[in-house]
Amino acid sequence: MKNTIYDYVDLRGDLSPIDFPYNEVDALIFSEFAYVNLDGLIDLDFEKSYTLKEVYELYVHRNKSLDEMQLSSILIESHYLFEKMAHSLRYQNIRILSYINDIDKELIKQFSAMTLQLEDQRLVIAYRGTDDTLVGWHEDFLMLCENVVPAQISSAEYLHYISQYQNNTSLIESLKNRHLDSSLFQRIKKHFQYKKNCPLWLVGHSKGGNLAMYAACFTHNDTKKRIIKVDNFDGPGFQDEIMVSSQYKDMLPRIHSYIPHYSFFGIVLGHEEQYTVVHSHYTGMLQHNGFSWEVAPQHFVDDELSFESVQFAIKVILFLEKLTNEEKHQFVEAMFGLFDSLDLYTFTDLSHISYKHILNAIKELTLLDSKTRKMLIEVLHMLWLEAKKTKTE
Repeated sequence: MKNTIYDYVDLRGDLSPIDFPYNEVDALIFSEFAYVNLDGLIDLDFEKSYTLKEVYELYVHRNKSLDEMQLSSILIESHYLFEKMAHSLRYQNIRILSYINDIDKELIKQFSAMTLQLEDQRLVIAYRGTDDTLVGWHEDFLMLCENVVPAQISSAEYLHYISQYQNNTSLIESLKNRHLDSSLFQRIKKHFQYKKNCPLWLVGHSKGGNLAMYAACFTHNDTKKRIIKVDNFDGPGFQDEIMVSSQYKDMLPRIHSYIPHYSFFGIVLGHEEQYTVVHSHYTGMLQHNGFSWEVAPQHFVDDELSFESVQFAIKVILFLEKLTNEEKHQFVEAMFGLFDSLDLYTFTDLSHISYKHILNAIKELTLLDSKTRKMLIEVLHMLWLEAKKTKTE
């Protein structure tokens, strides 16, 4: 039986976090939930919040008015996860305080995040990662070239903004809230402590995991003190300049990464944090999909990192180390310019390359210098081989 986060919600959905505390699997669920499109439903500010169940009802109503093109942009897996969570006692009373979705094609920025308030008043800041679109992967590849990308700056700004949230729960409500603590005295203490200083839990999948780590490292010191943990699910690491910084070193004990058996982005660039390798039901790069990860009743099913993924990551890293920043940019722009000219817009599209695509690609590649062309052919071949595996899943 292939147990995934869907099965976990079905199995654990009737258990209160009082009796069954949130764990690493819940953190992945929150990270995947961040992919849900809440445009027009939840604002950036926290003037008005709704429970997850209430937002789902608004979400279903809004979707009825969307046209086919808009509906096609809804990620099916996250959509079904949202539905399950909304009908689950474990999640349906979580409040959604804030949501932002900022896409700037000129800056090559794709930034989205949401803030959830758990029943024990902790705030979960969930950063959205990269979806199946190659536009989203473009910014990921820019992380191989630059110390900081626009989405990272936005992630720290968003965390600072959320840190200013003031809890308006009344003392009477806190006294009744068993989620805060079993002790009445501790409920009173936490009520006043959490008015302006709710604990912060940062999570994210793919690029979202990188954004969670970056925001935690480079936010204001007062906010850092409130961060209880950072969970990164197969997100890339950092350039050397960030790795050696005191901000990164100080936050390391609170960061934990989770990567599948076959990982590329989750092991590329610098990582020094503790990590767990998770078994996936998919093959190759498709294991990046968190919905394929196998879960046990309380945690992930462990695995070992594959030799093939490490070799591919090393190849890319060694190639990039030989290039100047200008050459790195030329390589990334050449690759995504090629995708665009071939009308390839998603990772899945790579598995449907035709002879016409190949002929057009050859014409485009002849315009590049030999160094860039050689690496581009090698990387495209690897991506194509991995994408072909989608047909067998």
